[in-house]
Amino acid sequence: MPVTVTDYARALRSTLGRRSLKDAARGPLERHATALIGALPAVDLSRLTGAVTFDARVLPVDARHAWSLHAPDQLVLQAIIAGRSVRTAFEIGTFNGGTTRLIAEALPEDGRIWTLDLPPQSFDDTQKPQGFQGSQVGAAYRGSPAEAKIEQILADSATFDPTPYTGRCDLVLVDGAHDYEHGVADTITAFELVAPGGLILWDDFQPYWHGLIRGIIEAAGARRPRRLAGTSLGVWTAELDG
Repeated sequence: MPVTVTDYARALRSTLGRRSLKDAARGPLERHATALIGALPAVDLSRLTGAVTFDARVLPVDARHAWSLHAPDQLVLQAIIAGRSVRTAFEIGTFNGGTTRLIAEALPEDGRIWTLDLPPQSFDDTQKPQGFQGSQVGAAYRGSPAEAKIEQILADSATFDPTPYTGRCDLVLVDGAHDYEHGVADTITAFELVAPGGLILWDDFQPYWHGLIRGIIEAAGARRPRRLAGTSLGVWTAELDG
């Protein structure tokens, strides 16, 4: 049917109005998340790793996929693995497997990483990254020399039973769904997974993800995370609570 200029203008105003309302609703939530994060102490990487040297790698990040760990945080991750002699790791949120591969390659020869993401059909039903499908979860590590160190787990992290891996992981990286519910569930799981003396990292520890931040901090309780200075990562290890 024909569309007049008036119709177009009315539709545009309606769309802009919805966006304005959405932005207005986000404002208080982001300010609350900013306050929550700001109340947490910052910790320097050197406190977690000491002086450390390692063979650094930086994986290219597809510009279409903001879900991948970016270069500065990739280097932080490798420094932590080297400086804390990490041998076992658990990743919540595989996505394309680039970070999985990075971790696996940084682990010693007898190292192990378990990585968790949705089964392909569930991924396609609920996630919409541009040009990416559930069948591609983990594609970046498949066929790589480090693949032997990797075990892929297909499940929803909100209902995942961590019992077989409880207390076994020197490093837990939480980079799954970015909503309140998964912030709570994944944080509870991370504290079950982490080994004595181990370390938890949360990616995208930023006010934009206000629901995620609130979920993490509520689930952590007295074991409150820190801000890893100069990064978008949250961090916890028992030594920081001392």
